[in-house]
Amino acid sequence: MAYTNVNEALGALDRKIEVLNNLVVANDFLVACMREEGERLQIMGGDETRNMLRQRARRKFHQDSGEAPNPAVLSILEQALGNGHTAEVIPFPGSAARVG
Repeated sequence: MAYTNVNEALGALDRKIEVLNNLVVANDFLVACMREEGERLQIMGGDETRNMLRQRARRKFHQDSGEAPNPAVLSILEQALGNGHTAEVIPFPGSAARVG
């Protein structure tokens, strides 16, 4: 995509950096939880693990009552920890293995 001026290009770059930063914060949260609760997480089932991680994420990132309010990060974590997903580190966009 070509931008017509420097301000548009910088705005687009700022938005992409913000998204990447939110992914980093979400991944850091998951890694910290895994370090702190590693043994407990290993014995928990998938649904129980996702529920516990979602509750911790809400306590930390909820817009109104969180310790470090960040609705964008909470949204990423809610989506990643939704039913049917694993509690693995969230990959960066474009980092999937490429066949070819």
